[in-house]
Amino acid sequence: MTFVPILGDTLYTIAGMFWKILWALVLGFAISGAVQAFVPKRRMVQVMGDDSAASLFRAGFFGAISSSCSYAAAAMSRSVFMRGAHITASIAFMIAATNLVIELGFVLWSLMGWQFVVAEFAGGVLLIIVMALLMKLVGPVRAFDHVREAQTDDDTDEDVAVPSPLSLDGWRQAAANFMMDWSMIWKDIAIGVIVAGAMVVWVPDAFWQALFLSGGHGGDVSLLQMIENALVGPLVAVVSFVCSVGNVPLAAALFNGGISFGGALAFIYGDLIVIPMLLVYRQYYGTRLAAMLGVILYIAMAVTGFVVDLIFSVGGWAPDSSTVDVGSMEFFSLDYTFWLNLIFIGVGLGLWALSRQANAQSHCAHHH
Repeated sequence: MTFVPILGDTLYTIAGMFWKILWALVLGFAISGAVQAFVPKRRMVQVMGDDSAASLFRAGFFGAISSSCSYAAAAMSRSVFMRGAHITASIAFMIAATNLVIELGFVLWSLMGWQFVVAEFAGGVLLIIVMALLMKLVGPVRAFDHVREAQTDDDTDEDVAVPSPLSLDGWRQAAANFMMDWSMIWKDIAIGVIVAGAMVVWVPDAFWQALFLSGGHGGDVSLLQMIENALVGPLVAVVSFVCSVGNVPLAAALFNGGISFGGALAFIYGDLIVIPMLLVYRQYYGTRLAAMLGVILYIAMAVTGFVVDLIFSVGGWAPDSSTVDVGSMEFFSLDYTFWLNLIFIGVGLGLWALSRQANAQSHCAHHH
């Protein structure tokens, strides 16, 4: 019987992938929680009021310093839209909040290498540009405006006072944000790591090579494969049900299996069109606009994945799939990952303790 050793390999790979990205997750969410606590959100709507380049840049910046959870990003995007931001700027905010956040870069670096970090952030900017062009050319901007006019948003609360970074209360709030991000996203990360580990061990390379028109590890990527993989990558993501950070282990498994560099990027971008997200868009904007938004995002993701793949391949920067061999990674050793995990496990426990203090204060204040 080979089931027991295969199961052992699967559990080892799952545990190893989680260990590999643990410090990056804690660091990224800690920075995200601090930014949410200490960076004021006042005037966000006023500086995102149109679809100009400057407005889209500001929307991208605000998104990049906000939550990386796809569902939270969609909710915040709708909130700023309902308050008066342009729909294109609101979508740019959502894209940046899932694809230009620092924790995603850390996880990509630790699991897939620096090329993916550079390509992810450069591609994220290109994704916003392509989306904006599609919205200007064929986007139902007026229909979105009609939705806003017909609805009354209940998220009209004023921004609360921003605490000082030198205050303990401020860091309690940052810690509470840190734990909130974890609570929203841990299931997606767990699903992503478990599915990725199972795929690495159980799915034969021949399947991926057929699906992605791949010739195997180390082979040159043809123009046809670049195009096909960029088109297929987001579609695979649609049925994966996993958010952007949770998508990274899956992307590593797919890249290891033979998907092209750009196809893997397009897959990571596809977290915004997974089926649960499409249902969220439907709830917010209606069936027709949700479908049109999904199509526009899909086209933008495929175009971005292909263009980035082409540029990196011509420049000689695209990594070979054999460099991300998840199945043969040495996960547990006394290397920088071990020491960083020890440090950031301590940081995470400290933030958890501070968040409990914040919750206790909030509970007391509520009863007074």
